[in-house]
Amino acid sequence: MGRWMFALLVILVVVFFVYVKVSSKMPEDLGITEGVLKSCPTAPNCVSSQASSDDEVHYADPIIYTGERKATQLLIESSMLNHSDMKARLVTSELGYVHFKVKSRLIGFIDDVEFYLPEGDSIVHFRSASRVGYYDFGVNRERVSNIRALLSNGSSSN
Repeated sequence: MGRWMFALLVILVVVFFVYVKVSSKMPEDLGITEGVLKSCPTAPNCVSSQASSDDEVHYADPIIYTGERKATQLLIESSMLNHSDMKARLVTSELGYVHFKVKSRLIGFIDDVEFYLPEGDSIVHFRSASRVGYYDFGVNRERVSNIRALLSNGSSSN
């Protein structure tokens, strides 16, 4: 009985990791469309500054920054790429928009994290969403809170 249970457990773990790998393809419709990032899915594994403010599950206030737009974006990029708790990879970077793929250390879940800095505003819009799963245990919201804290410390001013 012990060997049978162990074999079943191994099979379930393998199936789980195959599911995560197959389901983790990057969504095709990320980016900015007419000044708006992709909306969050209904699952509570996404946070966005462009969700409806009535949507308490997904909405978070946009980030206000001081200083230059380019310097602020470079600070965000540097923070994301050098943060010791995450494995972030830069997917797209152009002035005003940046997209990261962040892989969780333990299981390898992938989150897409986007920042949009509209020209002429001192505001950062964001969307941080898990590709698979339902709950994210607050990881996406915490990630955005860390960037908010970084920018609110005045680190982006020149």
